[in-house]
Amino acid sequence: MTAIEMNSELFLQLSQIAGNESYIERTLNFLRALTREANTTAPTRGLAYQTLLKRLSDFQEYEQGWDGDNARPIHRNVVKNFKQVLEHCSDSLLTGWTIFPAANGSLLMEYKPREAGINIGKDDFSYYSLHNGQIKGENGQPFTATAVIDTMRQLSND
Repeated sequence: MTAIEMNSELFLQLSQIAGNESYIERTLNFLRALTREANTTAPTRGLAYQTLLKRLSDFQEYEQGWDGDNARPIHRNVVKNFKQVLEHCSDSLLTGWTIFPAANGSLLMEYKPREAGINIGKDDFSYYSLHNGQIKGENGQPFTATAVIDTMRQLSND
């Protein structure tokens, strides 16, 4: 039983005690609608999502020179961009992807089952794939979460 269902049951019991059913019924209807909406619109958050979020959290702690040379920490806009992508992806789409920090402050997403990747920057993204011994890809694409997700789908289906 979810917390909302438990609260609904509690309100129902209170309405019987208090005798103010109209207020309690409206509250129950609101909670039921909220429960239905939450169950139908939220994408599943599984292991792939949690793993990527944990890796991102770890990389956010990197400071200037984290690579022993002069690598920059991940830029906050890159973090924001990647989180937008995560929030709009199902766990099944995220499966097979991993992330690494790049020395220029961007974030590299690699697709393990194939030789493919996406580099997320502050304002843009780039992608590549190795297909039949040839590298395909594009640089400097304007960043939108939708464009990156579409590219992820394309690369994972090549």
